[in-house]
Amino acid sequence: MQVYPAKQHFAKTAKNLNVASGVIFVRGGETIIHPDSDTEYEFHQDSNFYYLSGVCEPGFAAAYDIASDTAILFVNHVSADEAVWIGVPPSLDAYRVAHGFDQAHYTFDVEKVLSTLKPSTIYTLEYMNTEQLGASLASTINCCALLDPLHEARVFKDEFEIDVMRRANRISSDAHVTLMKETRLGMNEAEVRGRFVGLVLSKNSMYEAYGSIAARGRNAAVLHYTKNNQLLDNADEMILVDAGATFENYASDITRTWPVGPTFSPLCRGIYEIVLDMQKQVIQACGPNKQWEDMHNLANRVAAQGLLRLGILRGPIEAILDNFVVGYFMPHGIGHLIGIDTHDVGGYPTGTERVNKPGLRYLRARREMLPNMVFTVEPGLYFVDDMLNDAKSLPEVAQYIDFDKVAEYRCVGGVRIEDNIVITESGYDNLTACPKEVDELESIRAVAYKQ
Repeated sequence: MQVYPAKQHFAKTAKNLNVASGVIFVRGGETIIHPDSDTEYEFHQDSNFYYLSGVCEPGFAAAYDIASDTAILFVNHVSADEAVWIGVPPSLDAYRVAHGFDQAHYTFDVEKVLSTLKPSTIYTLEYMNTEQLGASLASTINCCALLDPLHEARVFKDEFEIDVMRRANRISSDAHVTLMKETRLGMNEAEVRGRFVGLVLSKNSMYEAYGSIAARGRNAAVLHYTKNNQLLDNADEMILVDAGATFENYASDITRTWPVGPTFSPLCRGIYEIVLDMQKQVIQACGPNKQWEDMHNLANRVAAQGLLRLGILRGPIEAILDNFVVGYFMPHGIGHLIGIDTHDVGGYPTGTERVNKPGLRYLRARREMLPNMVFTVEPGLYFVDDMLNDAKSLPEVAQYIDFDKVAEYRCVGGVRIEDNIVITESGYDNLTACPKEVDELESIRAVAYKQ
């Protein structure tokens, strides 16, 4: 079993904190009970705590003494009565070894253990409960300095994290392919989503990385569609499936769009091929020392070229781009950092502002791409009525859109294609291994209709 690199993650965070001494202290999440009930909410560990500990269980804490490079795990004590219900936990030493700590103690000893270190400052996070530090350490608490250094540490993935994310992508990619082979006319979106969840859980995924989307036809024009309850009743439509598994608490985020019937309709294929071209060109352009915002702008240019070919847009391409016309068809950013959280931290370093323009205002990262960052690349084109009505009301935008053509393509709903890539020293490494070429998808879809 691989040892979780907790100590290395603490050291990386401490280096970013840029201090020679002091203690970093973090607490994990607690079990939460539904009001007026004894039923627990499903437990998801605090992401910052998980990064520094690798512990998925509730009730833990962890500390790191910067000067001595000592990592200390504080384990939730389980009484004999509790063990009857939840099982006998591992020993302190077993926890210490599994998570890469130097010491392990129970949480009721936090104040005693940390007091022996005589810290001048204890760095923690503002939202974390510090009552375990007790009165003797209260005056040493600094809850403001840690968050940015910790977030910046999480941005750059180590080999352990990339391996885990590759596994999460493999589990999710395989599940997507199974859905492509099984989805047929007459099924319900709920069956598609439910099948995905069952597949990934059966491969030791802990849970979905986010609420899965299975959106047929016009439903795909809702970016975060969650109803997942409509019948697949039109073979000329597509279904957009945005679904990712976690593995060892790290996320994957994959989207594929395929025909409900065995082949793409001409209208669907036209939009799909533009989005595929957007994604392939952006991924090929990704690499170190390039700006993420430039990848979004490249996607917009490829989209404009494609929409001009179909006659949906008209006029000079530079004028289309200068007026952010594509933002009315792709209202989201080209992608985001991904890690423990699906929309991971660090996209906007301190001092970086958002650009309040269509499409760009929802860009989830504005920074230079550097080795060991992991991004999603998820271009899309959508026919969202409210967005297009807004465009129609703005003469400077409407002049570049053929709204009769828009009406013709409205039935497409939306297309999104999403992979997860690691930035490397020489370019990128695509973690996602899931078919997306038109001929690949139609070959797989033929299988569904031969059963």
